[in-house]
Amino acid sequence: MGYKIKFSVHRNPLKDADGNDTYQVRHEATATVGKEYLLKQLGHNLIGPEIMGSALSLLQRLIVGQLTDNHRVHIEGLGTFFLKLGFRKRLDEQGQEVKPHFTDPSKITGNNVIIENVGFTPDKEFLKQLKPHGCHYVNATGRGNVGHSAQYTEEQMKAGLDEWFKTHDVITRGNLQGYFGLTKYMAQKWLDRFCSQPNAYLVGRKIGQTIVYSRR
Repeated sequence: MGYKIKFSVHRNPLKDADGNDTYQVRHEATATVGKEYLLKQLGHNLIGPEIMGSALSLLQRLIVGQLTDNHRVHIEGLGTFFLKLGFRKRLDEQGQEVKPHFTDPSKITGNNVIIENVGFTPDKEFLKQLKPHGCHYVNATGRGNVGHSAQYTEEQMKAGLDEWFKTHDVITRGNLQGYFGLTKYMAQKWLDRFCSQPNAYLVGRKIGQTIVYSRR
């Protein structure tokens, strides 16, 4: 039985050289599998969940330690993790966060640099497993339609966030975008909603130039 990979079609923010709209496709994930599910599956098929949980926590600490020690981390058969650096945001004259624009490289110092993300390059063996024979692609938005952010109810958002906070202390807007497949606008809209409603679910605080959110 072949796999059915769901995708949606989205309009790119910039037009092409002729002024025409162009489009991209995104994977339409229906759920996020968390640590508890993985531990349960590994426990059924390999070893006990307690041992596997300790192993995963140790692996996480080892990867963080090696990345911050200026190493890439290659797990054979899976792929390579590496740091992605960028410029620390600063406030402009209107008090809005912007990335600095440098025209003189001598002006760039360590104070301008920040870890933005962690990159991952899969090994060929891993990619082969993601491209099985008989795989079909299904347009979740319907042919000819253009999708927007994934749609969630408040209960689904809170359930997903509860799962996130089992392994994280805070979440950022960027985290929320990637975790739920949202646009920047919708991610911020959900965060504002959860912070402003009675008995607010989230509280935000600014750390450096970034606002992080935690459960109240």
